[in-house]
Amino acid sequence: MTFKPLLHHFKEMKHYFIVVVLVFAFSFYLGWSNSSQFSHFLEGQIQGLKSISQSLSNKDNPQIWYFVIIFLNNAIKSVLIIFLGLLFGILPLFMLVANGMILGYVLTLQTHESALSAVLKGILPHGIIEIPVILIACAYGLKLGLLVWKSGLQLFVPVKLRTASIELKKVMSLTKPLIVAIVALLLLAAIIESTLTYWLVHL
Repeated sequence: MTFKPLLHHFKEMKHYFIVVVLVFAFSFYLGWSNSSQFSHFLEGQIQGLKSISQSLSNKDNPQIWYFVIIFLNNAIKSVLIIFLGLLFGILPLFMLVANGMILGYVLTLQTHESALSAVLKGILPHGIIEIPVILIACAYGLKLGLLVWKSGLQLFVPVKLRTASIELKKVMSLTKPLIVAIVALLLLAAIIESTLTYWLVHL
C-alpha cells in the first residue's frame, strides 16, 4: 500500500474539497444565524452529546474514556461516510450539513467572549486536524455517490463511453490508504482532544 496515488488524486478532488468546505461553511452559518428555526433538531443533538459527556465525566479516568469514545466515534463515522456515499452521496451531504449547523448553533449559545474562548480552547487544538479530515471523508463519499449516479446514467450509452464505472473502481482502490490516513489523523486528533483540549476547557 502506498499513499502516493492518493496524494496525487487529491489534486483531482480539489473541486469536491471546495464544495464540502462551502457546504460546511454555509451550514455553519445556518446554525449560527437561524438557530431558532432549527433549534428542535439541533438541541436534540446537543443534548445527546451532553449526556455522553456527563456520563464520561463520572467515570474513573475520564480522559481515557474521552479518548476512546471520541476516536471510535469519529473514525467509525468517517470511514462509514465514505462508503455510505455509494448511496448516491446523500449521507455525506447530510453529515456535512448537520455538523456545520451543530457547530454554528453551539457558538450562538455563548457570549462573544466565551464564543472566542470556546473556539480557541475547545475546538481549535484538535479541530485543526479533525475538521479537515472529516471534510475529506465527506468529499470522497460525495465523489463515490456522484460516480454511482454517472454509472447508472451511462448504462444507456455505448460501453466504450462508460467511463464512470472505471473511475469508480479507481476511487474504490484508493479507499484503503485513505482510511489508514483518516484513522491515523483522527487518532492524533483524539489524543489532542482528550489531553490538551480537555485541559484547556477545564482551566
